[in-house]
Amino acid sequence: MKRNLLYIANAFVAGLAGAALFFMAAFYLHWGGIGQERVTVSEARPAAVTPPVSQPVSAAGDSMTPAQIYEKYADSSVQIVTTFEGGRSFFRSDSGGRAIGSGFVVSADGYILTNAHVIVDWQRRTPQQASKVEVNFRNGKSAEASIVGYDLTSSDVAVLKVDAAGIDLVPVVMGDSESVIVGEPVVAIGSPFGLYSSSITSGIVSATDRTVESPEAGFAIQNAIQTDASINSGNSGGPLFNMRGEVIGLNEQIATVSGGSEGVGFAVPINTAKLVMDQIVATGKVEYAWMGIVGQSVTAEAADDLDLSVDRGALVVEAQSDGPAAQAGLQKNDVIVKIDDQDIETMEEVTGVLIARKPDDTVKVTFIRGGETRETELKLGKRPERL
Repeated sequence: MKRNLLYIANAFVAGLAGAALFFMAAFYLHWGGIGQERVTVSEARPAAVTPPVSQPVSAAGDSMTPAQIYEKYADSSVQIVTTFEGGRSFFRSDSGGRAIGSGFVVSADGYILTNAHVIVDWQRRTPQQASKVEVNFRNGKSAEASIVGYDLTSSDVAVLKVDAAGIDLVPVVMGDSESVIVGEPVVAIGSPFGLYSSSITSGIVSATDRTVESPEAGFAIQNAIQTDASINSGNSGGPLFNMRGEVIGLNEQIATVSGGSEGVGFAVPINTAKLVMDQIVATGKVEYAWMGIVGQSVTAEAADDLDLSVDRGALVVEAQSDGPAAQAGLQKNDVIVKIDDQDIETMEEVTGVLIARKPDDTVKVTFIRGGETRETELKLGKRPERL
């Protein structure tokens, strides 16, 4: 009996020693998640994972958590309720012709950015502007907004204005969409399905320099930011934040196979939105100079695939046969590297140049074809309202 008890005691001590050695090894070798981040997953849907604080930050500011961004800027995000006479044929309407989207405050004097398709019913033969736009704030206040102007073509941007008196507006901080990198964490705030105002979702930048079709007129939105942060119906027009709390995009649409809200989201780059907003505030409209090309930013991968001699610039994907670029001699696979005296490294920079120019302006375009540098003069046209 004593021998058995002694055997059991020895086995118990040996077991404790073995366990101690195992956990010590695990601590040093990081087995089983020890010393690593813990990710919680629910059965119904993966839970959002808070990005690590060690993410690289720029001189613009310190990294914030999603909770900190929400605390600071949830009041900047607004719910937009639009009313259309005679009902509406698109986007979460009820029998009274009301539709719901999102937006965000950009200035203390009452300017608000949203998507044009939130305030315009574009599925009619003649696009119909909302007869009433109501802006609901998280603090429970609401205000009727005037429509300053909108762009139904390549940016899908609209500018609203409310009387700021007594509302305590919280403007966002706008970032630089040129500095966005694939893989960096982002959060979106909006009103999904028109039911859940001031909701936050998180994810990463899945890709940049995407070209997506504007739902209104069929024009291409250049340099769209792709994200896996959930963007559902009702999120249109809301802000996409980086982890410094800066808005880098205007949430615009999703790509989905099923027709439902699951899929990948896209946001209009905030640099484009700012340029369009400035024109709208100044003149009430956007009149685009037009080159007549579809293009994308050159990447190292694209340079290898197409055997390009440069790894930056604006690649001409298509030069429309009746457009100014084709008439000036530009062709598919040409790479634009300079317009006048401005070096061009991305397609977004071409868009910026065009927004700063007027129809009938003449520009000098420097481009690369087959490793050879060429120049041509191009007279800009006026962007047609629809393709």
